[in-house]
Amino acid sequence: MLKYVLLALIVCTSSLWAADQKVIDRIVAIVDDAIILDSEVFQYVQYQVGTQANLDALSEAEIATLKSQILQDLIDQKVLLAKAHADTIMVGDKEIDRELDSRVKTLIDQAGGQEKLENYYGMPLARIKRQFRVLVEEGMLIDRVKEKKLAAVQVSQSEVQKFWEMYQDSIPELRDGVRIAHILLQDQISEVSRAAALAKADSVRTLVVEGKQPFEDYAKQLSDDPGTAANGGKLGQTSRGDLVTEYETVAYNLDPGEVSAPVMSPFGVHLIKLNERVGEKINTNHILFRVEPTPADEQATQARADSIIAAVRSGVDFAKLAESYSQDAKTAAKGGDLGWFAPDELPQDFAIPVKDLKQSELAVPVRTVFGVHVLMVTDRVYKRKISLADDYDRIQRMAVAKKQDEVIQSWVKELAAQTFIEVK
Repeated sequence: MLKYVLLALIVCTSSLWAADQKVIDRIVAIVDDAIILDSEVFQYVQYQVGTQANLDALSEAEIATLKSQILQDLIDQKVLLAKAHADTIMVGDKEIDRELDSRVKTLIDQAGGQEKLENYYGMPLARIKRQFRVLVEEGMLIDRVKEKKLAAVQVSQSEVQKFWEMYQDSIPELRDGVRIAHILLQDQISEVSRAAALAKADSVRTLVVEGKQPFEDYAKQLSDDPGTAANGGKLGQTSRGDLVTEYETVAYNLDPGEVSAPVMSPFGVHLIKLNERVGEKINTNHILFRVEPTPADEQATQARADSIIAAVRSGVDFAKLAESYSQDAKTAAKGGDLGWFAPDELPQDFAIPVKDLKQSELAVPVRTVFGVHVLMVTDRVYKRKISLADDYDRIQRMAVAKKQDEVIQSWVKELAAQTFIEVK
């Protein structure tokens, strides 16, 4: 019902609002103390239809219908947000930042790189993240208030039976699919590795200070930051709090044109060049030197992976180990669950290791750019028609999902009746 909450990350900025559009913005609805603008609704319309050509092909009546549907979804969203505020539901800053980073990374991947994303939105990444952050927080608050309402929703066996009788002809057959979970182990970097990165950064700084080449040229040649290297290490203008503390502590104390000594952060070692500071805003370029693990570091990580596999084979619950040891913050709390994949949709690094595994079997540890993954196949299905006898749990989840949707729709109507709503 509220599918547009997630789309806000894609359509909230003015880059999708064509410069040649002659539209005077106006308030189209007020919900509690929140407003909905005509431009918001139209931005969702643009995303829904995909291209300007598709938009031009719609009649005025079709556009009006689409706008009406989207406006109602946005009103429902604001109603739930008002309820979250009334119930004083909170989301921690660290949770918001993790979710924001994850979604922005997805957008960068979809755009084909940070520079392309910045060009698309017409602003630096730090500003994009600032604008998106409030939308991420609102979406998480809405999720929390829905979770609270749905916590007690269950279905009886008779309800599952009734659901199956009503919808069995419309439920598609199962495709080949595999559900996997992982425990991510990242290398514990040794002092030897850190010292090597610091020494490399220091030697490059010497060359910059001596004027051998411009800072930007070294960034293009040497930086391990794929998002900024091609652009000479340009991070652009940022505000205090946009960047990691280690970086900002040094950057805010540089003089314009000055290049910092090597700075260690969770991302590696930086050389920072301050271009300009205006009040609490800075404009910087940087060169990142990733701290690479030594063979000994990698061997230690492999040993940790082997010990986890041994523990699972001795009877220790994989999900509990994921919660305790996985360094993938997004999946650890879910027992390492990565979800369902069609065989041809599996991440390339995982496809071969899990290809022939059966349910509850473990793959050999897999090393990727993120670290070492301990993989388990938690479920597997093969193409066939679904049946109540073989797929009761799956059908039960479908019945629960339908009941939850009905509960939310009914609840939103109740809340709306108690909330000030004015549609202009």
